[in-house]
Amino acid sequence: MNNTLVVQRSNCPPSCTLCVEACRQRDGANGQAVIEKLDIPELGYHSVLTCNQCSEAECAAVCPTGALSRAASGPTVLDKALCVGCGICNLACPYGGVHLETKEHKSYKCDFCGDDPACAKTCPNGILEYKKAGDIAERLHKDVVSPGLPYCAGCGMELVDRYTLRVLGRNIVLFGAPGCNVLGGKARVPYYGSLMTNVVSSATGVSRYFKHIGRDTLCVAIVGDGATADIGFGGLSAAAERGERILYICYDNEAYMNTGIQRSSTTPFGSWTNTTQVGSKGRGKQGNAKNVPLLMAFHNIHYVATATLAYPEDYMQKLFKAREAAKEGMAYIHVLSPCPTGWKSKTEDTVEVTRAAVETNYFPLWEAEKGIIKFTHVVTNPAPIKHFTKYMDRFAHLSDAEIAQFQKRVDSSFEQIRRVASQS
Repeated sequence: MNNTLVVQRSNCPPSCTLCVEACRQRDGANGQAVIEKLDIPELGYHSVLTCNQCSEAECAAVCPTGALSRAASGPTVLDKALCVGCGICNLACPYGGVHLETKEHKSYKCDFCGDDPACAKTCPNGILEYKKAGDIAERLHKDVVSPGLPYCAGCGMELVDRYTLRVLGRNIVLFGAPGCNVLGGKARVPYYGSLMTNVVSSATGVSRYFKHIGRDTLCVAIVGDGATADIGFGGLSAAAERGERILYICYDNEAYMNTGIQRSSTTPFGSWTNTTQVGSKGRGKQGNAKNVPLLMAFHNIHYVATATLAYPEDYMQKLFKAREAAKEGMAYIHVLSPCPTGWKSKTEDTVEVTRAAVETNYFPLWEAEKGIIKFTHVVTNPAPIKHFTKYMDRFAHLSDAEIAQFQKRVDSSFEQIRRVASQS
């Protein structure tokens, strides 16, 4: 589907019903809203419910008259002229997205208001956003990563790999270190496997050779947080200082996941790992995480950015900028990449975890072009850090006092970036 309505879950003001009222007043609605306010105060959950626009819509599959079909822009739409009001679609939908009007004897559902949904335009809180993905789909290359991979279920890194390479295309040489993400033999592009300490020096040699022979192939390193923030940081910093023509992408799963879930420099405060245990004495990692992207920005290299899976348009634009910047010097992108195994999260929550990281300002989205920092996504009403930690049992042991301490650290870290950005 090219376009979709994105609903930010459990972050909706309980008293606001503007989207419902706008839906009632849309053309041809006859006062019937196809979006419902959903409030569960005992769970602290406040959101809205509407058609999920399933990629394989069960409602359309069971419709005996063909009244439900996929529109050119993506949504499943209802042709009232063909609808006989049998209600089978309403019974088949597991999400309550199709409604039955007994007076008209017709079904009705969301159709994105003809590609311009009234609810999204009315929402003052950013809870509802209409995303047009046509531009993304048209600019993606074919997937060059093999269909079967030995990653854990729900691994964010696999999604990062596939999306990154579909944006960059095949005129690249990949570089990687030992870890979960060894793409040699898994991606249909050249791959150079290095040690954890010499990824950047290896990429430097190849990049300089390409420059010598006049070849425009891009050298791309996709490396985990351990080899980036810890073992290989000296080499990374040196390459940045020299201005090597490399695009370096850190997939940050906030621990050494491949070797047994040991803490790394990017492991956050309070997080359980196998070397920051939780028990009678241990309370998870103590101290702050190293802010690697900010350190890279302070190198004043050509381009630095943060990105997540939940904001693919933002990540795509940053990859385009980084690709151009790497023709002249170093470019660095830091991507938050959930590990359900190490984070003790549900496999189906991988993307939602990264969205919550942005919504809480735990992982703000920004970019720096030659040291000038600006935010690429501004969170006007940040959610409390519990909105992020609730997805993961690695934080389940934290007391209210420790959560409050974590919140202060998140606020302080964000304020540091905000101050730097305001002075850029």
